[in-house]
Amino acid sequence: MSAKSRVLPVVGIGITLVLFAGPGVAQQPAADTLLSVGHYLDLEQVGNPQVSPDGKAVVYTRGWVDRVNDRWESAIWAMNSDGTKNRFLVKGSNPAWSPDGTRIAYLAQVEEPKGTQIFVRWMDAEGATTQVTRGSEAPGSLKWSPDGKSLGFSMLVPKSEDWAIELPPPPPNAKWTAPPRVVNRFHYRFDRNGYLRSGFNHLFLVHADGGSPRQLTSGEWSVGGTNEGVAFGVGWDFSPDGKTIYFDGNDDPNADLRYRESNIYALDLATLATKRLTADKGRWTRPTVSPDGSKIAYAGFPAVKQTYKVADLWVMNREGSGSRDLTASYDRDATSGMLWAPDGSGIYLNPEDKGSVNVAFVPLAGGTPRAITTGTQVLRVGSMSKAGEMVAVR
Repeated sequence: MSAKSRVLPVVGIGITLVLFAGPGVAQQPAADTLLSVGHYLDLEQVGNPQVSPDGKAVVYTRGWVDRVNDRWESAIWAMNSDGTKNRFLVKGSNPAWSPDGTRIAYLAQVEEPKGTQIFVRWMDAEGATTQVTRGSEAPGSLKWSPDGKSLGFSMLVPKSEDWAIELPPPPPNAKWTAPPRVVNRFHYRFDRNGYLRSGFNHLFLVHADGGSPRQLTSGEWSVGGTNEGVAFGVGWDFSPDGKTIYFDGNDDPNADLRYRESNIYALDLATLATKRLTADKGRWTRPTVSPDGSKIAYAGFPAVKQTYKVADLWVMNREGSGSRDLTASYDRDATSGMLWAPDGSGIYLNPEDKGSVNVAFVPLAGGTPRAITTGTQVLRVGSMSKAGEMVAVR
């Protein structure tokens, strides 16, 4: 572990309780000392803390319930890394610092064109803001390029499934039943999403000052696996020189039926040529590039017949050779956290253990992770500065 690595003061506290009343259980009378369902409307939560590259400031998302429209709203707040000068910054979510710390990129809802768009805000006294995208689809998985000139993101590329039978046109003012929904894929709806829009998630690149995005991947498959219609949760990362993107997914034409498989790929940004790096069939996700760009950390396991398996932490050379399982003897999931130490000596994880979540460190040589924090708590790391200072939500 880098000697300079430490966890910054915690951003905030969030607690959510779901109460169930079984048959014959009387509801408690309303009281200020009891947490009731009605208190849900007063709850606020914080998340996604991001520390600036120099470690001096933190931005994070603060959410609250919009009682009128029955939905959660979010805003981005900022503070000094010691917790002082906590203040509202702008409405939006998913903030990300530029490599030089002068700007943040974030997502926000707009009316024209209606939906979620990418914005960039300067962090100087003026606080100028630019709307970067004006597309019809919602972007996700937002990252800065290493030179700070571009923003990468994932987005749905729609693919309509036409109804083959031609119907007569409805008469004026008719109130006909909605046309049928055509489904020809195995994954057509998800929990908390309902029916998915037909299409495939792909990676894009746009100039940080705005402009038309450049599509980087294409085809009837999705980066990030089988999550068609959901443009969030793609695991991907830039190489330090900005010439290569590493991402997870499955470019097999039958990926919809092979939903338990995914691979790690390297994408050359000059030619858009894609190379598969993981040779073995399995579930490989979350590629994370080392500070010097020589190695890729990733999570996963070779193909198994069991319905669930804990993912290990793996590392390989940037061209795909020399893959090693660093946590083969550690029976905890390695997909959470995954931050390289600034000196490249190992990887930090955020594993769950007996109901608690803490920070652990895995040396590049492998072995049982070394505890960095301990205790009965849930401490989820958001990001790390160049000096190894972490920021987390507890």
